[in-house]
Amino acid sequence: MRLTVRQRLTAWNTLALAVLLLGLAGLVYGLQARALVAGVDRSLRSATGQLDRDVRVATDPGRLRYAIDELWEHERVACVVYAPDGSVLARTEELAADAVPPPPGPAGTGRFDSARLPVVGRQRLLTVPLPHATDGRTAVLMAGLAETDRTLAGLRATLLTAVPVMLAAAAVVAYGLAGRALAPVGAITRATNAITADALDRRLPVGNPHDELGRLSATVNAMIERLERSFAETRRFTADASHELRTPLAVLRAEIETSLARPLGPGEQEALVGSLLEECDRLGRLIDQLLTLARQDAGGTVKRTERVAVGELVRGVAETLRPLAEAKGLALTVEVAAPPGADAVRGDPAELPRAFVNVLDNAVKYTAAGSVTVRVTVSGDAVSVAVRDTGEGIPEGDLPRVFDRFYRVDKARSRELGGTGLGLSIARGVVAAHGGTIELSSTVGAGTVCTITLPRDTGAPT
Repeated sequence: MRLTVRQRLTAWNTLALAVLLLGLAGLVYGLQARALVAGVDRSLRSATGQLDRDVRVATDPGRLRYAIDELWEHERVACVVYAPDGSVLARTEELAADAVPPPPGPAGTGRFDSARLPVVGRQRLLTVPLPHATDGRTAVLMAGLAETDRTLAGLRATLLTAVPVMLAAAAVVAYGLAGRALAPVGAITRATNAITADALDRRLPVGNPHDELGRLSATVNAMIERLERSFAETRRFTADASHELRTPLAVLRAEIETSLARPLGPGEQEALVGSLLEECDRLGRLIDQLLTLARQDAGGTVKRTERVAVGELVRGVAETLRPLAEAKGLALTVEVAAPPGADAVRGDPAELPRAFVNVLDNAVKYTAAGSVTVRVTVSGDAVSVAVRDTGEGIPEGDLPRVFDRFYRVDKARSRELGGTGLGLSIARGVVAAHGGTIELSSTVGAGTVCTITLPRDTGAPT
């Protein structure tokens, strides 16, 4: 079963707190145990000091007996004194015979130890040479750890009870805090569900623009804004495409209906067929442009790349359009200001010419008189192609939109010249697919300059 974000946050917070509490409980228990044992060790050290203060304990058995009894009566410290051969010379009378620890070895003196002895239970032991003795006698001082164990057992019980209770309380608090922290997510979800293709003008609430949820809402709002623009462009594109397709179809229908309404003479039939072919040609160009735009949107225009000489390519495009320029009395010239091979770029030889054809065709189409000049230059790692005409120019307010699909500065004149408003859009898509840029500058009454810049291929020719 998958947990919700709220449940995961609660689980992780509770787990983190459990680790901290267990670590703290272990630290408290360890420090307390160490402190209690250290207290017992201090009492054993103090008992050693009492033996050391009476110099006769090593030579007078009565004084040794008295000192051992005093330790038990006042300090509750038992004592066993061993001869060098391991036999017991004296011991606390309250200590049962079977509770006497084994004699220590030579390496055991001066060291604290803990042991569980029969009858008396766990003991803390300190083994030291008997003060003032010169014959190798050894004293083992013992203090019971029963009180220490009871104290630690109580502490363990307290910790084992308190830690689960605290964890349960922390889980409840964490669950509530997680719900409160995630409440804006619920609001975002509800607001997002209310946004549909017909309600893209709505936006998500942004409570705090500086926290994570605020930045998420702002990011989603930016995405919705892009979707709104995309939907608007799609609707406009669909409407414009429908309108553009309807016009030639309406002309074809009207002319065909006219031909069916009455008999036509040979001259009229020839004119009708010519008109029908012209509209079919216009319809074919429009469909081809729409397919090109669709491929650009899908990112599949550049099929292959190879080294292309821009100067040679532009000359070929210019020669293709030269009859159209000469028919209008325009001077069409191409200038390549670059050494042979220096103007090469990497591009699709089938798609790249389309950009120059559309730009140059626009320049010739919308220039009534004068000239169209194409200049190819190389600067650093870029190849630039500037197409300058002496046409009527484009108003400043129309310049930002000339690359929009189906946009025409003069719609009536564009249709008269056979324009669809897609040429520059296609050119921009082709140039962008090749990693370049296209820019337009214009002065009304003086002409227009369209500049295409592409990254230069600096590798050796293949």
